[in-house]
Amino acid sequence: TQNDFISEYLLYRDTYLDIILESETFVSAGVCEICQMAEGTFHCLTCTGDHGWCGSCIVASHQSLPFHKIQMRNDKCFDDTTLADQGFVWHMGHGGKSCPQNGATPSSMSTTAITVVHSSGVFTHNVTWCTCPGSYDQQHLQLLRTGLFPASTIRPRTAFTFEVLDNFLIDALECKTSAMSFFEKLRWLTNNAFMYTVPDRYRELMRVSRLWRDLKNRKWFGFGHDRETQPGPGNLALFCPSCPQPGINMPSQWEEKYERQVIMKRFVVDGNFTAQHMNMRQPELDIYLSDGLGYMVTEAEYQAHLTSATESRERSACSNHRAVNAANMNRSNLRATGVGATACARHGCFVPHSIVDFQKGERHMNIDYSICNTITHAANRIDDSLIIYDVGCQWSLHFTEHVEKSPGLALPDNTLIVAAVGKFHLSAHKLPCFARYSLNFILGAGQVDGEILETLWAPFNKISPTAQSMSQAHRQEILDDHMRNSNWKKLVGIVKTLLRKYKRANKGIDDTKVPFEELTRSLNTSRVNGWEEDEEKAMKERGEYLDIYQLKIDKAPTMAEIRLKLTESEYVDMGKLGFVSWLVDGIHLEDSQYMRPLLKRLVEEKRQKLAARIAKFHEVADAMMEGIEVNAGTEPLDDLRFCFADVSEHGWEGADLEEALEDIDEEAPAEAMCIWMPSSVPHDKASALGLDGLQSEELELRRGQANDCLEKLRQTLGHKAIIYRQHFQSADSTWQGTRSKQEVLCCQVKIDKCVRSYQRARAAMVQLGVDEDILRNLYQEIEPNQLGVEKEVTEENRYGQGSHRLAWFWNVNNVHSSQQDPWIDEFYRVHWLKAKARWQRWEEELSLVRHEMGWTVSWFRYKEEEWHRRYKKSVKPGHQAYAHRQMCLWGKFGSEAENSFKDKMIVVT
Repeated sequence: TQNDFISEYLLYRDTYLDIILESETFVSAGVCEICQMAEGTFHCLTCTGDHGWCGSCIVASHQSLPFHKIQMRNDKCFDDTTLADQGFVWHMGHGGKSCPQNGATPSSMSTTAITVVHSSGVFTHNVTWCTCPGSYDQQHLQLLRTGLFPASTIRPRTAFTFEVLDNFLIDALECKTSAMSFFEKLRWLTNNAFMYTVPDRYRELMRVSRLWRDLKNRKWFGFGHDRETQPGPGNLALFCPSCPQPGINMPSQWEEKYERQVIMKRFVVDGNFTAQHMNMRQPELDIYLSDGLGYMVTEAEYQAHLTSATESRERSACSNHRAVNAANMNRSNLRATGVGATACARHGCFVPHSIVDFQKGERHMNIDYSICNTITHAANRIDDSLIIYDVGCQWSLHFTEHVEKSPGLALPDNTLIVAAVGKFHLSAHKLPCFARYSLNFILGAGQVDGEILETLWAPFNKISPTAQSMSQAHRQEILDDHMRNSNWKKLVGIVKTLLRKYKRANKGIDDTKVPFEELTRSLNTSRVNGWEEDEEKAMKERGEYLDIYQLKIDKAPTMAEIRLKLTESEYVDMGKLGFVSWLVDGIHLEDSQYMRPLLKRLVEEKRQKLAARIAKFHEVADAMMEGIEVNAGTEPLDDLRFCFADVSEHGWEGADLEEALEDIDEEAPAEAMCIWMPSSVPHDKASALGLDGLQSEELELRRGQANDCLEKLRQTLGHKAIIYRQHFQSADSTWQGTRSKQEVLCCQVKIDKCVRSYQRARAAMVQLGVDEDILRNLYQEIEPNQLGVEKEVTEENRYGQGSHRLAWFWNVNNVHSSQQDPWIDEFYRVHWLKAKARWQRWEEELSLVRHEMGWTVSWFRYKEEEWHRRYKKSVKPGHQAYAHRQMCLWGKFGSEAENSFKDKMIVVT
């Protein structure tokens, strides 16, 4: 553990400290190790090993190491010094050697002091410029050829190494470091005691880092090679390699090779109100380097749309959603109150040229522009788009109307949009939204939750305070850069992501297919066929037809009807004589042995009557068994987990129960008497006693008892759920709430009674030697957690329905007879439809993941071929080298993906 390592360190702490202090000693004191003449008073902190140089030799040995930090030895210790102080001169051109035109000695050279910012600190160096005839490079270009980025083009006096600019961009992306903090770190590294002596180049770093980012992006996306074309909207943005893109990772003629729901575009839309931007004093002076070329939309076109569009001041007809109702919010000091973004719903990659600023909250005119740009950018003849939006139920109502009326909005012909709401946000909507906007009931949606953008906002929230006061152009570049980095990380990890989804999809199919098939087999075939027809129509027409996924409460029984059913006799006389009649009496006696918590007087009266019935039963048994000993019966043992509802119903406290138990006579009360039944004899001994036939009869009766209990259990659970939904949850008075609570408790008493009777029947079947397969498939154990209020009735729009499944007893035995009850039939109808939808979504997920594997490999190969084309086209050696390196990079990505997806992916050619 970490503590173990720290404990080990404590043993050597003093030794470590001594060794570190000893390093302050000049080990190589004496003559210079190079010239062997002058005294070696200098050493280098950056070089490894123990060295000692004289002043001229340390400069000569560090001619190509200008950013090493050196020290000079005085009589007692080391003092910091610089290479420049010892006469170091940095020569531009000629591979770092002196220009022949500048003279042979340093004294004859004309030098310029340049402040150079490096990742290890801030340095000042004397620089000489190349003045050879025919050398037309200006000073800033000479610096650039040396690996230094000039802070200005005319008489540059500050430069940044390529390394420090790369480090700053990485720190900004990964650590969210601001330019101020980064430069303060460099000043600290240079001189932590007298930081004011270090030149302040913070503003230069801000400016140069923007230029460096712009150049790196143009280089990365191939515009250093493709000089004949200029980048257009979204051309400096990376998109998802796993989403279908005709002509890139799909065949150009793909229409007849894919099913429509497979290649449907899937997008998620969301707003972020943390990414605010303050008003600028002089916005007309702002200069854009990549306006609209990344993920943010082109500013002028967007502003033109906002000017021409009109926003209706509407309140949400659904729940009181903050996003819609905040549309009228205004903040005078902010140019933007946040941003709206669109990303691919399956992989979380931001869509290029689709990110918009909000001005007065999350208005539809902002989101409309983002969605239209998204579909236009990514459509490429794919007509169907799934748009997942937190308030999609409200946005979709007038979207088509907005597009027709606004000149700044446009969609490709034949565009078909299906609106949905993310699974987490859907639980906050009104119930009618659930069936119509749930991702569970959209053909081709697969397994997406529609909330992936929420996970992408966290890193953006860290940079929002820094970007808030930037210029508009600079903020756009920063946001573009972080979105590009986010997409790059998704791309790098896409192979592992798809493999994880593949494994999860297979498990999802295993978890949902078998329960669905079991439920289907247990239901009435004609009703199932009718439900299938309704489902097909709902998938095709959508809209109000999707309401089939909601319970029709008008089929639920009233409170009076439920009360009547609960008070009906649970057992009827079977009208049989002989052994069968006697066995039935025994089963009834077992059920009667449970003593509900009643008044003491009533308990004693019930015990006396029950004891008399048991005695008479055993007298009949003695006569029928003809000499077989029947005294050793089965001891009644009820599961205490299913006895508490009676106690709660009658308001008994623990002390009352203890007092009642103390009053019981030492003689066993009637409820604890053993009752002899054929099942009291072990099955392997029944044959010797001639009880085979009697045990067979009891086994059949016990199966009937268990079936009856399961039937009543299903009915009562359904009644409990409807009471809870219609009466308890919606109670508008204390009296009504208490009354409903008592009704729910009454149902629970009946449920517990059914379970206890079922447990006795199951225990008897085990004693009677019932087949293990029958027990495992038809008569399993019932657990308390299987008897809760069915959430498909009380919380239809809840979050987390993808893994829901009915308890085993809903799918066995007399389900057909249960369907005779209109309410239970309605209960089964909705459960069957949702079970099928869950299974279908997992089947779609597996198919989508396999196609995405093939699309990913094809995308990497497309990138490899693209850079191969640039390599063949390039003439300059540097251009060729970079193109070949990029070609190898994408080829390696493609090979890794191809090997990982072997025997899993679907490739369509």
